[in-house]
Amino acid sequence: MYPARCPKCDRLRVQTAAGPERACGGCGLVFAKWIEREAGREQLRAQALADTPAEVGPSGPVAVWIAAARARVWELPPVRSPSSTAAHALLLAGLFCYSWVFILADVRTGEAWNDFLHLVNLVFHEAGHVLMMPFGRFMHVLGGTLGQLAMPLAVCIAFLVQRRDAVGAAVGLWWFGQSLTDCAPYIADARKLELPLLGGGTGQEREGHDWEYLLGVTGLAQYDIALATVAKLAGGAVMLLAVTWGLHALWRAHRSSAAGR
Repeated sequence: MYPARCPKCDRLRVQTAAGPERACGGCGLVFAKWIEREAGREQLRAQALADTPAEVGPSGPVAVWIAAARARVWELPPVRSPSSTAAHALLLAGLFCYSWVFILADVRTGEAWNDFLHLVNLVFHEAGHVLMMPFGRFMHVLGGTLGQLAMPLAVCIAFLVQRRDAVGAAVGLWWFGQSLTDCAPYIADARKLELPLLGGGTGQEREGHDWEYLLGVTGLAQYDIALATVAKLAGGAVMLLAVTWGLHALWRAHRSSAAGR
């Protein structure tokens, strides 16, 4: 059954003398080809599940879940107009360039905190402290870092699962990587205690430094710079991977849209 609106430009189908139009008068999308392409996507997803070995034993359900997740990750994003495709490509290119601000930042100085995204992450950092308060002091303190990392992942998963939009999910994953690099200066400051804390003062002047406590109770304080560097490099790798994923998904969607004309 043909859609009531064009899935590409959202234009309402027009009733002609010969019946409802079979191709969009706005963008030229041929509805029959679009339906065929959507059916092909469903077939590929079903095939991915069918190809999963059934004799894996206890790990069978895990293998099926992995196959379904793989199909969802590589699923084509929604059909976009040429202008929308160009805008999203520019966004991803901008995120690629923006990534280097955090990748090249020195974790020992906290220079990455001068960016506005630090303030955005800080909101979810403090919310994480509040949410984890009932679970003891260690989880309460760790909750700040967990909160600022969980929110970008939630955005990524929402785009991937609910909207089936790999490009939007890639942007959410990029934010997760950026938030991970945002944690690095805080980790590196566990012994120096020079960075300003929320509410004023530094860790030398008052208590409240998350990573001074976390690394102190785990006996890892001497590795603060090393752990911070790992967090920064991992975050940078995630950001670059996210941009690559988004551009690839956008390119595949563009090719699919062109083939459907």
